[in-house]
Amino acid sequence: MVKFSLYDFLGLLLPGVIFLFFCNTINKLYGLFPLQVQSVDWKINVGISLCFALIIGATLYASNFYLVNKTKWYNRLFGMYKHVADLYTDMNFRHLPMNENLNKKAQDWFAKDVFYSKENLDQLADDERKEIRELQDAYYDRMYYELEYEEKNEQPKTIQSFYYFFRQTALACISLLLLHSVLFALSFIPCSCLNSPDTSSALWLGAILLIILFISVRLARWYRKFMTMKMYWAYFTHIQKN
Repeated sequence: MVKFSLYDFLGLLLPGVIFLFFCNTINKLYGLFPLQVQSVDWKINVGISLCFALIIGATLYASNFYLVNKTKWYNRLFGMYKHVADLYTDMNFRHLPMNENLNKKAQDWFAKDVFYSKENLDQLADDERKEIRELQDAYYDRMYYELEYEEKNEQPKTIQSFYYFFRQTALACISLLLLHSVLFALSFIPCSCLNSPDTSSALWLGAILLIILFISVRLARWYRKFMTMKMYWAYFTHIQKN
């Protein structure tokens, strides 16, 4: 049986727990759902809460991949996903020892070199740089799954788990801020049947969500860079020993 891993805990469960916690806070603030279902057995309550947390966490996980891969505004606005080709270019001081060995595999897979120093990359034509960018993306995927098969990607995957945690937490905060803003505006309409919250409490909740969002975005960017660097070093070490 496959164990529930740190990857699952940080990437799926914990963001869902955070989302549920703040949803409950918002519900108490506005009286959105006055009906509360209580079970006589606390174990059932915990089990149901964990199920909802997993569902929400999985939704945040899938939504993040959609926003990253299918939209441009999300990356431009928050910058939590940076292409591996750009991240590798930023690792300019490591290119000298890495390029030759990484390109040996690239020759086997794509029959051409795909790793260059920043100076050499800038000398290529735009269409060549675009092709190199796509091949580096394909290279990263293949090296990830090879390391996973060889069970040599434990450290990069741990870092990736933290990256996903902060990325999912950021999306949870964005969703909660939107919900909070809409409900705050609706609470001033008499026929909305919502509680009119204390303005100070509403502002504090918004401020807390904004602070968590800001921290999560910054940490997601950092962990994305750190994860990519560790992945390349892990694969570089792997092919050096083979």
